[in-house]
Formats: sequence, structure tokens, C-alpha cells
Amino acid sequence: MGIALGAVFWMLEAAVHVFVFHDVGFFVQVFSPKPHEVWMRLTIVAMFIGFGIYSQWIVTARWRAQRAAIRANTELTQIFDTAADAMRVVDRDYNMLRVNETFSALSGIAKEDAVGKKCHEVFWGPLCHTKDCPLNRILGNADCVECDSEKVRKDGVKTPCIVTATPFRGPDGELIGIVEDFKDISERKKSEQELMQSHERLRDLASHLQVVREEERALIAREIHDELGQALTALKMDIHWLRHRLPGEKQSLIDKTHVMSKLIDRTVQSVRRIYSELRPGLLDDFGLSAAIEWEAGEFSKRTDIECEILSDPKDMILPQGLSTAIFLIFQETLTNITRHANATQVRIILTKNADRLEMRVSDNGKGIKDQEILEPKSFGIIGMRERVHYLGGSLSISGNSNGTTVEVIIPMDPKGDVDDKDTHRG
Repeated sequence: MGIALGAVFWMLEAAVHVFVFHDVGFFVQVFSPKPHEVWMRLTIVAMFIGFGIYSQWIVTARWRAQRAAIRANTELTQIFDTAADAMRVVDRDYNMLRVNETFSALSGIAKEDAVGKKCHEVFWGPLCHTKDCPLNRILGNADCVECDSEKVRKDGVKTPCIVTATPFRGPDGELIGIVEDFKDISERKKSEQELMQSHERLRDLASHLQVVREEERALIAREIHDELGQALTALKMDIHWLRHRLPGEKQSLIDKTHVMSKLIDRTVQSVRRIYSELRPGLLDDFGLSAAIEWEAGEFSKRTDIECEILSDPKDMILPQGLSTAIFLIFQETLTNITRHANATQVRIILTKNADRLEMRVSDNGKGIKDQEILEPKSFGIIGMRERVHYLGGSLSISGNSNGTTVEVIIPMDPKGDVDDKDTHRG
């Protein structure tokens, strides 16, 4: 184009010289002009050529930019339309400008029917028309909003989704609209629900096994106390009877009866100890406070760790299931103190009012660490948590350089008791 314009200019310049200035002939002006005319014409021609080259560069660049824009738009359109997540573009007035195939399938409305409608008319939820609506928050200058929401399809079916809203801005940064992304989490919610139900069933099974275990312990304890205790008592009476009927010259036999009597006494003590470990009689006869006081006393004798007990009220009588659970939690706490705490003092506070029962056990040992509390193989702590869970209460364990504190809180009904069904679920 530049060369053509230069040639036209050369011809016009020659013609002007012939018809205006009456110079030599036209062909001479075209093919043999004067040197200063050649210089001038070549300068103008060069400018035309340069303009042509520049114009061609601009046109080529624009053509390439258009092709790149068309390709990018095609790619973005394909990505938008085939995205696995449901997506829609909404303007500042809540009109839907564009939706993809996934959104159409998720909402139950065709694409052509959705475009142009208000967003709250298609696939709406409880946050619509509220200040917490993701679109309202984006219009309020939020950068990105993500929330869980239950959306309602055209047919009325509710679909749980993760909603992500991001601003849609023009080249100058002005907010044009909002892009909403919907992830259908129905399967995840279903799996979570099934997992929770399975977890609860396992907990109920564990609760049932705990109850059965405690009932068996109580039964074995009674059998040992009643059957074996009575048999040992009768045997001792028989030995006492036999000793007084042996002739005096049978001193070796008399001495043997003394040895047998002492052995029976030691066996009786062992039976009492086993019975108490299986099921403290104080727990059934005198209540939780007395049983904890006795257990703390035995603990002090075995470990030389001083125990201080504060109980309010002094004599605490509770349902059997609740008393057993609290007592076993207390036993496990003392066991952990013996194994890990290196403590010299333990303080036990037991309180009960109309609303709740609370037990706090603190020691002055080295203090439990967070990773020890969360250790999967800490079966003692896991058992304590499960017992408290069965009772509908809470368990907190904390440790620092001053020691470890275990706090158990069990809610009580208005009468001040825990329903036995709560402690014997299964």
C-alpha cells in the first residue's frame, strides 16, 4: 500500500510540474526529474512506504489480538459451560446473565429459562433477602464469600451446597456482577450422617458392654463375698473346733491348726481386697462420697501421695449407674497419677447441686501434655471420655508445669438425679 501511494504521488507530482509550471514533458518529469525533485519525491515516497508498513503492523497486531480474544473467549466459555461445579453470573440487580450446564442440571431449570430471571427466583436458599446473602456481601465490597447453604430446586428438592461468590469486574476494576459457584455436597452430607450414625451405634455398643462389664463385676464380687467368704468363715470355725478337741500331746497338730488359721485369715483379707477392687461395698452402702474417700485412702497407703477431699454435700447418694461411672473415672484418674504424674499431692473436689454434678481432681505433678491427651493409644482417657459421653456430660483435661487437672461435669435433671436410662444405654 505504501509503494502504491508513493507511485501515485510520483505521477501526480510530475503532472503538476507539467501542467502548472510548464516544465519539460510528462515522461521526462516521471523518469528524469531534476535532482532536487528526486530528493523531495523520494522523501515523500519513503514516508508513504513507512506509513504503509506501520499500518500493516497495526492491522496484523489487531488481527492477532482479535484471534487471541476469540480463542480466549471460546476457551473460557467452554470451561464455564463444562465445569464440574454449577456456576452462574449475576449482575448488580440480581439478574442472571449466564449459567452453565451443571447449574441447569443442579437447579432443575433449562439454561434459556434461567437467563434473565432474578437469582432468588431460581435455586434460592434461606440466606436470600438477608444481609448474609453472598451477593449482598460482595456488593458490600467483600472480596470473596464462601458458606454452606441449603438450596431449593425448581421441584422443591433441597440440596446442600458450598456456595462461593466472587466479584466480576470490568477492565477498569468496576464491579459488573457476581460469579456464584455451587458445589453439591449431598453425598458428603449423606456419608457424614451415616458415619455419625455408625459412630453413635459403636458408642451405644461400647456403653452396653461397659454396663454388662460392671454388672458382671458386681455379680462376681457378690459371689466372692457371699460364697467364698462364707466358706472361709466356716472353714475357720471348723479348724477352731478341731484345735480344741486335739489331745495336748499332739502339739504338732495344734501348731498346724494355728498355721492353717493364719492362712485362712490372709485369704479372707485377699477376698476382701478383691471384692473391694471389683465393686467397693461402700459405693452401694454409703454412697459416692464415702467410696471416693475410701479409695483415696487406699491410694495414699499404696503410693504415699497425700490426698485432700472436699465434698459438698458430705454424704452424696446417687443412682447406681452414675455412682459407678464417676467412681471408675476417679479410679482411672488415680491410676494415671500413679503412672505418669510424679506427684506428691492430690486434691479432690466433689460437688452436687440441682443442675449438675462436678468432680475436679488436681495433682502437683509434671503436668500432662496436649499430645498425650490426644494420643490414640491413651485408652484410659478414651474410656473416661466415653463414660462421660454416656452420661451426657463433659470431660476436660489440662496440664501445665503446676500439674494436671481433670474436671468432670454431669448435668442433673430438675430432681437432682440422672435418669438411669442415660447411664445404661445400649
